[in-house]
Amino acid sequence: MAVRNSAVIAPYQFEPEYSPGEMRTDSDTDTSEDEAIDNNTRVGNTDWCLCTNCSSMPLSDECVCCKEINAVSHRLAHTTLCVIENEDFRTVCLNAEVLRVSAIARADMRGDNVQRISNDVLRHQAYRQFTYWIHQRLGRHIRKVIPSCVVAKIRTVFPSSTGHYTGFKWPE
Repeated sequence: MAVRNSAVIAPYQFEPEYSPGEMRTDSDTDTSEDEAIDNNTRVGNTDWCLCTNCSSMPLSDECVCCKEINAVSHRLAHTTLCVIENEDFRTVCLNAEVLRVSAIARADMRGDNVQRISNDVLRHQAYRQFTYWIHQRLGRHIRKVIPSCVVAKIRTVFPSSTGHYTGFKWPE
């Protein structure tokens, strides 16, 4: 079995694709939510942050607070200001052993041989886990912006060895 280079991460490469008939058009897609947020004035500041944990992001699409995403509201208790304070968030998205096991399971399903799981792999798995935890769906053409507060927390716990981060990309 060939060993893949763990430094090359190609997310969504082997994810199943939905046919046009299977694609949902209900509120789970958050389309109206994404369009309702005016990100043009958000780059370079955190004035838009409602939870006090967001960081300034380089791309306007990434300048979103957890409080602005309807799907996150069911994970917030009345006393919780930010989703990163949720105990389940810490377990599902920040626990290195949970992320390691889920990364191994994902590699096994894809037929990859994993010998070393780096911070980069753990960070990308944490992003994936957050999206599944909140939206229950993910795939090649099903992408969701992760709130700035979540991205900042995950990057703090699992920093890049190079200090370079790709950021959010819409499907082509």
